[in-house]
Amino acid sequence: MIDWTPYLESISDSEKYAQWETFYTLTDVEGKTRPAKTAPLLRDLWVQTIEKEPQNRQERPEKTERFTVLEGLRKYAANHVHVLLKGRPGSGKSTALARLLLEESVAVQSLRLNQQNQAKIIQIPILIELRLYETSILDLILQFLKRHKLIIDSNTLESWLLENQNFRPLLLFDGINELPSEAARQNLKNFRQQYAEISMIFTTRDLGSDDLDIEKKLEMLPLSEAQMRDFVKVYLPEKGEEMLKQLGNRLKEFGQTPLLLWMLCSVFDNNQNKIPANLGLVFQIFTGIYDKKLKADVPTYQESRDWWRELLQVLAWKMTQGESKTEIQVAISRTEAEEELSKFIKNKGFPEYYSKQWLKDLLKYHLIHLEGNDKIAFRHQLIQEYYTAEELKKKLPHLRDEQLQWDYLNYLKWTEPMALLLGLLDNETQAKRVVKLGLEIDLKLGARLAGEVNFKFQKQTVGLVLGLDVPKRFKVELLGLTKSNQVVNELSQALKDSDWGVRWNAAEALGNIGSEAAIPGLLKALEHSDDDVRMRAALALSKIGSETAIAELLKALKDSDWYVRSHAALALGKIGSETAITGLLKALKDSNSIVRMYAAKALGKIGTETAIQELLKALEDSDDWSVRRNAAFALAEIGTETAIPELLKALEDSNKDVRIKAAEALGKIGSETAIAGLLKALEDSYSYVRWKAAEALGNIGSETAIPELLKALEHSDDDDRWNAAEALGKIGSETAIAELLKALEHSDEDVRGNAALALGNIGSETAITGLLKALEESNKDVRWKAAFALGKIGSETAIAGLLKALKDSDSLVRMYAAEALGKIGSETAIPGLLKALEYSNKDVRRKAAEALGKIGSEAAMTELIKCLKNPDFVTLNNGDTLSQAREALDIIQNKLKYYHPLPESISYSTQSPTSETSSITYDLRGATIGNLAHNVQGSQQNYPQQPNNNNPEKK
Repeated sequence: MIDWTPYLESISDSEKYAQWETFYTLTDVEGKTRPAKTAPLLRDLWVQTIEKEPQNRQERPEKTERFTVLEGLRKYAANHVHVLLKGRPGSGKSTALARLLLEESVAVQSLRLNQQNQAKIIQIPILIELRLYETSILDLILQFLKRHKLIIDSNTLESWLLENQNFRPLLLFDGINELPSEAARQNLKNFRQQYAEISMIFTTRDLGSDDLDIEKKLEMLPLSEAQMRDFVKVYLPEKGEEMLKQLGNRLKEFGQTPLLLWMLCSVFDNNQNKIPANLGLVFQIFTGIYDKKLKADVPTYQESRDWWRELLQVLAWKMTQGESKTEIQVAISRTEAEEELSKFIKNKGFPEYYSKQWLKDLLKYHLIHLEGNDKIAFRHQLIQEYYTAEELKKKLPHLRDEQLQWDYLNYLKWTEPMALLLGLLDNETQAKRVVKLGLEIDLKLGARLAGEVNFKFQKQTVGLVLGLDVPKRFKVELLGLTKSNQVVNELSQALKDSDWGVRWNAAEALGNIGSEAAIPGLLKALEHSDDDVRMRAALALSKIGSETAIAELLKALKDSDWYVRSHAALALGKIGSETAITGLLKALKDSNSIVRMYAAKALGKIGTETAIQELLKALEDSDDWSVRRNAAFALAEIGTETAIPELLKALEDSNKDVRIKAAEALGKIGSETAIAGLLKALEDSYSYVRWKAAEALGNIGSETAIPELLKALEHSDDDDRWNAAEALGKIGSETAIAELLKALEHSDEDVRGNAALALGNIGSETAITGLLKALEESNKDVRWKAAFALGKIGSETAIAGLLKALKDSDSLVRMYAAEALGKIGSETAIPGLLKALEYSNKDVRRKAAEALGKIGSEAAMTELIKCLKNPDFVTLNNGDTLSQAREALDIIQNKLKYYHPLPESISYSTQSPTSETSSITYDLRGATIGNLAHNVQGSQQNYPQQPNNNNPEKK
């Protein structure tokens, strides 16, 4: 038996983890005390679940849930679920894992591991930093254990991972996107499959990373405006108000992650109280201040400090180049770093042996550090990307157009350095050149880059996007991607367009840009005759999040259209001001259930003590049962356990609707203290209450509910059997498989269908034979649910049956068969999926395109690009099919890490790289939308006419 005590003590005593709250200081300089100003403590970072949208009207929408980051991670890890935490660089993902590692280690030690606690299941947290990968995941775990005073061999580790009886692993994998190769990613996938029963948490960056097909995903939420303001005022008590005043509506642009906000505060404090114009300049000034402060008083070898910036650029360039065109390295060996610096030093006329000492100086005093196994890494990947951008800026004038396109712009790992570079460029010709070439590689890439350039050039670069000859709806989408204030007027005008699709996209784009300059146009749009435009305007205002919109949104809570009222409530919740509480409490009594739901959700997001007390009072309202019902729903959204006693009383309310909402609320809160009451509610006289009680038990996920739910599979009421099957699937215990396989042959089609869904949720391959049989049965609903379940299980043994189901007479069966093939991810499905792109049903085509994106091979990319070159294809369904195919292509680009397959032959031009007329002998348009000719010289083209279909797909 492994003695975990030394390991746990080492974690608990480690300053690295004990000081997690000062993580964003980035470095501790040798010989200097910790900086006087460290980042204010941000314990309340939030995450939300990433749920798939319903694919048809029969499918129930999945509710988005919000938690504090540790609460969310613990919730799923406790149920042995693999969970993926996604977030922007600097959003706090690594810090969250460090906190979890420390807190869980301390908690385990507090149990005083001894003979009396052997029956208790204890989780042992282990952090696996994927950027340090060399040989295998097992070796990474062994190295981490060794660094923390536990030395075991690989056989002992494997035995523990497989058996893990009393001491179970909690594996914290940090940085999927930082794995150095495809082989490393495959090793991680294999490890995850081999140890599927172990609780695992993974983190990854948003861009270009593989999600390992992990179904449960959490997303780091950006800091709220209130959090940002509090952070600034704590960090800069005397200057904070002035900084906030200068930033205005740019606070959200710069400050959505703790790291960037801390850097911005540091820059303001040391830059004569001035805010830089863009993110690239924030990094430039931040690193410049860092250099200047250290140069004055630290001893270095042979004046190495004079070359620090260049040395860091050399290292960043080496690491970003990686070992292949698609891979990036975020850590390299000390030997590699010394060799790279030797080349630079020799070129500058210094002795090569300086490299060892100069590297030591950098490690002591600057923004790199030494990690496990003698690896050199930057303190944060964002810092590496900045220094890469500086090096790229020096090389840019010497790169021919073809090199810039095919060696850099085409590969996703260069996108972030390229964006930072554009903010640093003071040369308009070079900035336009990069954007123009980016548009030729991929329209979405080029549009994003157009908004990254120095603001004084954005009118010209945005003009390149305005000059594209593409469908107007797509152009509006591209303008939104620029996130430039230069397009606000254009998009505000598009809110009045005769085409409803253009109006919708314009409102969404304005919300994504997030500029307060868009607010006047959006406030006018709240009064538009088209209720969908009013709804999207409310949604856009919620994204901007300015309190200046609250008054109009409160008016919109009284709009004649329930869709508008509901989204006004949603917007008020996202803005999060307590001034909206009174209006939202009134909206809890709205005649429309969706409005009431969003009002409850909004109150939950605001989440103040004021709302809780009022809602608890409302739960006891004796006059109006609808008030009690909506109060229960609102308390569920807030998710406070203090409401459980009142909600358990409400489970016995005389009104069935109140009982329903109470059951829903208890399931949402998810506490096991509610199980007894919910089991009792399984016998309620009203079937809908019994359904919600079963659903709540499934959400809580405790195996203690399984015996009663298995009994309910034999209930005389069809709905009860249906609900029991669904709840068992949510709990996901293999002990229920035998009974569910019997239910798969039940005489009632609903029971059969939901038994199939439950088996899919459990995910055991032992169910495949029964599900393949169900895939051929007479009832279409059972067939599509079987297809869906096979996709959840994800075994290649189901491919033949699913390819056959792609030709099913029912479109829903074909749609879920396509989705399942995408989840399985085998290239053998590509021909069948390409054929499905030609089907008449748009949902089937959409799922086929998404599946090709999931498969993500270059063959799938090539075939999708062929479709995008077909003018008939891109104009299908007013461009909706184009949009879905484009999304599939985006997924493949992210996976392959380049935008376009390399041409078979490239004829490099000999003209100057800055020439506007450089000849390019290959056609790049296929990477975007094909033979729709586009002009990227900045001249405005006439839009193709879009038919006005009077909102045929409204709501």
